[in-house]
Formats: sequence, structure tokens, C-alpha cells
Amino acid sequence: MPRGLPRATALEGLRLAAALNPRGAPHVPPGRDLLRARSLLAELESRYGGRPVLVRGLRGPALLVLSKRDALRVLCEEREDYAPAVQERPLGPPVDVLRPSFIEIAREEAGELTGGVVDYRRLDARWQRVARRCVYGDGAAGDEELTRLLADITRAGRRRAGRRHEILSGRYDTRMLDHLRRAEPGSVAGLIAETSERATSRELMQAAFWLMGLGVTAAGLMQTLALLAAHPTHRKAARADPDYLRACLREALRLWPPVPALSRVTARDTEWYGAVLPAGATVLVPLAAHQRGTRLPYANTFTPEIWLDGTAAHEWWAMPGCDGVHLTLVVGTAFLGGILRAARPKPASRVLSPHRPLPHTLNVSRLRVTMRPVRLKPARP
Repeated sequence: MPRGLPRATALEGLRLAAALNPRGAPHVPPGRDLLRARSLLAELESRYGGRPVLVRGLRGPALLVLSKRDALRVLCEEREDYAPAVQERPLGPPVDVLRPSFIEIAREEAGELTGGVVDYRRLDARWQRVARRCVYGDGAAGDEELTRLLADITRAGRRRAGRRHEILSGRYDTRMLDHLRRAEPGSVAGLIAETSERATSRELMQAAFWLMGLGVTAAGLMQTLALLAAHPTHRKAARADPDYLRACLREALRLWPPVPALSRVTARDTEWYGAVLPAGATVLVPLAAHQRGTRLPYANTFTPEIWLDGTAAHEWWAMPGCDGVHLTLVVGTAFLGGILRAARPKPASRVLSPHRPLPHTLNVSRLRVTMRPVRLKPARP
């Protein structure tokens, strides 16, 4: 690594890597503390005046970017010099044309969550049906094994369990091909069939990435539902306005982001404060720490309004995402809207409270809401 840049100690590097280093997929186990390195990041930023710090963690050396200025350089101004460490999702065919059918699927599945106690396991099971139906069609709705295999593949990849990863991938591909061959209209599989005579390996990956991308939104949906249960004023506004409901979902994802850091790899030698970072070096941008930075007056509060009044638009970490992110937000909003139209969530656990700052760590498996059916006014004659 280059000389001339500050270096974190070995212990600091390991602590930072454990909290911020992406594991190759946008998934974080429930209860993982994404912000446990926040105080350490603030200490490093103060000690080195916001300059990036060289760290050595679980996956080798990396440059940890601390300031907004340097984050914008990596993600916006010189983005051609910093490639994603993990290949970005290949979106393939114009999936946005399926938005109406996806919304209908989400609303239909949401109808099963309008009574009794809803916890993360129950909501996740229903949302995974949404993901499977959107990607592979109604014939995949009950294929829970497909979702389990994808989760196991992700874990094996993180642990670098090569042989196990290969075996699981073979099983997954076999099941996936069966679903793809049906090519159901209104699904990603059906759209792939319309645009290609034969599914290629790239298109198989497209379908798998869509299933993964939709699937990991379950935690954010549960967090949003619990926040609305604990904040009646926001719940009332969200029930009346889909744009406000979408802002609530985005706010939950800000408070407890599914991806704690963005990882980039230098495409060529780059200059950093007089030092040269060689091509192939890892650069980490700790997204989670900035989204709840101490300079933000709303850092630890549920404030959906920032996504509507232009406040978030001025923050680099709130930059518009890819088309896949937008579509996932649309489908997730429709899912939550389907729940709220028929029932009102009430807190069944006291994990979240409107009377105190929101926790940095949130174990979604502890969240529970009680759904109270809404009495619909009879139509006037």
C-alpha cells in the first residue's frame, strides 16, 4: 500500500472490516450492528482531519474514505476510475414494463398480513412469495426451497466455501431452469423468453439477481411497518398518500441500511493526497455512518419528510439508485399499502418508541405488530 497516507492499527482495521466490509451480496443477517464502528470512524476522521485511512482487514488492505468530499470523488466525479468490487446487477430486459403486474402481486400477497400478529418471519415468508412470483411466475410462489438455496449460496460465498457453493449452485440452477422454462407472462422469466430464444448464463444471473434484490427488502418492509405502528401520525399520512408511504420505506432503509458500505476497486493508479493508490486497490465508502452522521439533525429520528421536501436530495448518500432499486421501492410500497388499506398496525413489542432516539442496532426478529382490521364505511346508496 502507498506511503504518505494515515494507517489504522491492526485492531482498528479488523473492527472496521467486520462492521463495514460488504460480503459480496446485499444481505445482512437480522440483528447485525451496521453502525458499531460509528464512534471509531468519527475518531479517525477527527484524528486525521477527514483524510482517508489505510486499513488492513479480513479481505486484505483497503482505503477507507471518511469525508463527503472524497466520497463524491469516488462515487460521482471520477466514478470511471472506481469499479464496483462486486459485479453490478445485470438488469437485462426492460423489467419496468412489468410494474403493473408486480404491483398487483404485491397487493394480493399483502392481503394475508391484515390480521393477527405480524413478525419478521411471517412477513418475510409472504414477501418471498412476491419475489418468486415476480421473477418466475405463479408456479414458483410456493417454492420455498428455491429461496433457501439462494440464501445458502450467499452464505457459502461469504465463507469462501468453494465446494459447498458449487453443489448448492447446481441445485439452485436446476430448480431455476424449471421455472424459467415455463416463461410465465408477467414475470421476469416470461420477459426473458420474449427477448431471447434461449436463456443464456447471463440471463440466468439476471433472474437470480432479481430474486435476491427483491428478497432482501423484507427487513426494510418489517422495519417500516414497525415504525408506522409506533408513530400514529406518520401511519395516518402514509395510509392516505402512496408517496408518503414510499418516503417511510426509504427512511427505514436510511436508518438501518441493508448495505453498510459501498466497495470500489481502482481501475488505474489514482492520486490521494500526494500518495499513489495502485490499480486494483479496494476503496470503502462507509455509507451507514454517513446516513446517520452526527451533523444530521434528524440522524436518529424517523423523519420521512426529508424524502419529500428536498432535504435528502442534497445528501450524496441519497443519490438516485438504479432502475432495479426504483422498481423494488415501487413494489415494496404497494405491498405496504395493501396491508395498510385493510388493517392498522399496533405495536406488539416495545423495541421502537416515538419518545426516544431510534437504536443504531435493530434485530428485526424482535419486531412484532398487531394488525387491527379497518372498518370500511358502507357505500352511500
